[in-house]
Amino acid sequence: MSDGRDADATRQSAVPAPRGAELPLPPASVPAGPPDGDIADGLEETYWSVYDGAASKATVGQILARLPRIVRRIGRLAWAADRTATLAVVVLQLGTAAMTAFGLMASVAVLRELFAEGPTPDRVRASIPQLLVVVGFLAARALLEAGVAVAQARVTPKIRTALECEFLTLTAHVRLEVVDDADWHDEAYRANDRGLFYARQIVGQVVSLAAALLGLVGTAGVLHPALLPLLLLSVLPVGAAAVRAARARFHSFKARASSRCRTRT
Repeated sequence: MSDGRDADATRQSAVPAPRGAELPLPPASVPAGPPDGDIADGLEETYWSVYDGAASKATVGQILARLPRIVRRIGRLAWAADRTATLAVVVLQLGTAAMTAFGLMASVAVLRELFAEGPTPDRVRASIPQLLVVVGFLAARALLEAGVAVAQARVTPKIRTALECEFLTLTAHVRLEVVDDADWHDEAYRANDRGLFYARQIVGQVVSLAAALLGLVGTAGVLHPALLPLLLLSVLPVGAAAVRAARARFHSFKARASSRCRTRT
């Protein structure tokens, strides 16, 4: 009985006495962040945006210098994954460029008939065969582009699967103590998550780039040599604008991310 009374006395003595003084009121306003600098300056970059800063600062020359290596890498992966689909993409892209060039030549023939001398009804009737030829080339180009899309949709998942198998093979043959390294784990997770994500997108981008380059070559083949500098002058501003727009989108995204962090804090 004495032990029970001692335990009750100990529990009662451990209970704090009622507070006599009143608690101070909370401040009327709380600063949203540090007085100087950005609240996100001390934060670490998220795993998916570590290399985005370098990408946003890359110049056109650096992009063009790395482009052949990237295209070679994607071409090797596509050839190893599905040779038939890869060959179909290449052949159909060349056919699309040829149809574009022939369509331009037929369009020139149509304009020649329309601006020839003679009554207008006769000129329109004379240009009808050339118009039908232009329509035929455009229809053929559309069919070839549809074939490119089908072949691309066939080879893209296989490239992703090949990259994933290569990633698993590389990460499975490391020493056990490396797995416990936080930096290695972050790099491996980033390669698996963002690497495979961008690998899936880059296939379509390489195909679109090849289509644009072949289209330029086809267009240059039917133009007068004196007009080739004008063709280059029309293309270079578009490329520079695309690079600047990509940088602006990246900086806008970073600003929105920083503002969200500041609002939550």
